[in-house]
Amino acid sequence: MKKLLLLLAFIALLLVPTTGLANESSQTSNQLEQSLNDFAKNDKEADFDSATVKGKTITLKVAADYIEAPVKNGGRRSFLHHLYKQVQKIQKKNNTKYSIVIKDDWTGKFAKMDYKGKGWYTLYSHTSDHKTEKCNFATLEDGDM
Repeated sequence: MKKLLLLLAFIALLLVPTTGLANESSQTSNQLEQSLNDFAKNDKEADFDSATVKGKTITLKVAADYIEAPVKNGGRRSFLHHLYKQVQKIQKKNNTKYSIVIKDDWTGKFAKMDYKGKGWYTLYSHTSDHKTEKCNFATLEDGDM
């Protein structure tokens, strides 16, 4: 009986810190999401409409006119570079290092990058063929990174 009680006590001690970390992580994600949405709503320079944070991924919703015609691939890269810089400032203030996914209503998910800016984006096209190109959005270098 003593062994069973000791085992249960040991398991309880292991679970308590894990629960605390999960709550802290959830609170950090909620704060980051709130900061991003406040920026999107209140800053006229914001390039995204809204943000959600799930796990360690930020999903940004942008207006389709930022990436649709007449915007070509160079414009997309420049837009994504500027968007990356905006999110990086907010992440630094919140002490987070989350990856970023960018979506719009027309294309769906059209870009993804890690915290350091390395990722991909879909190339402009009138077809349903969504070719992608790699890019470091922090430096605007392309190709294999």
